[in-house]
Amino acid sequence: MTTAATPRTGPPRLAWHVADVSEQHLAVVPTLDFHLAIDCADGVAVHTIALSTSVRLAVPVRGYDEPTRRRLHAVFGAPEQWASSLRDLTWAQVTVIVPAFTGHTEVRLPVPCGSDMDLAAVSYLHALRDGDLPLRFLFSGTVFYHADGRLRAAQVPWDAEAAFALPAERWHRLRARYFGDRRWLPLPLDSFDRLHAYRAEHAYPSWDATIDALLNHATTGRNG
Repeated sequence: MTTAATPRTGPPRLAWHVADVSEQHLAVVPTLDFHLAIDCADGVAVHTIALSTSVRLAVPVRGYDEPTRRRLHAVFGAPEQWASSLRDLTWAQVTVIVPAFTGHTEVRLPVPCGSDMDLAAVSYLHALRDGDLPLRFLFSGTVFYHADGRLRAAQVPWDAEAAFALPAERWHRLRARYFGDRRWLPLPLDSFDRLHAYRAEHAYPSWDATIDALLNHATTGRNG
């Protein structure tokens, strides 16, 4: 006598893979879409996933030449400090709803590429001019699935993650498309007023000339 197989009631076993990256062409701010592939090999029908993703820069994974080390001084300190200061940086927190699927699906994770250089992640990205940016995607959230005729829920396993190597050129190219070769520097009103007065006092024709004069003065004073 053959016994019928017991329907699976446990949560689906999911595999995660970042397959590609693309640029959002009509976004208000520069944004990269990471294409997340999700596979469920055990045939469980997934109703939806409320998915949270922590996108992290896996800083210790790659090497850094001397010019890059100098640009990263503000983020990690002097090279002799890197043994303790070099660590992953959180780039973005992304929340998406994954629609129903069985077997395989893909969803896009939008990551804005901001310009706030006070953020360690942005300073790090700005400092890397070539090679790959090593990324880690750490997943959490709730999986809703069908089993035994019922809708059930389970947490995304704590060790669910994926890796991806983003060419640094992609990040710089996207920002250049939005900002060209100009960068905005936010200043408190008091600092701006002082800078404006300095420009007026010395009759500099542009903000570029004003900043250049201040930098040249600082360099001359340091070397003199």
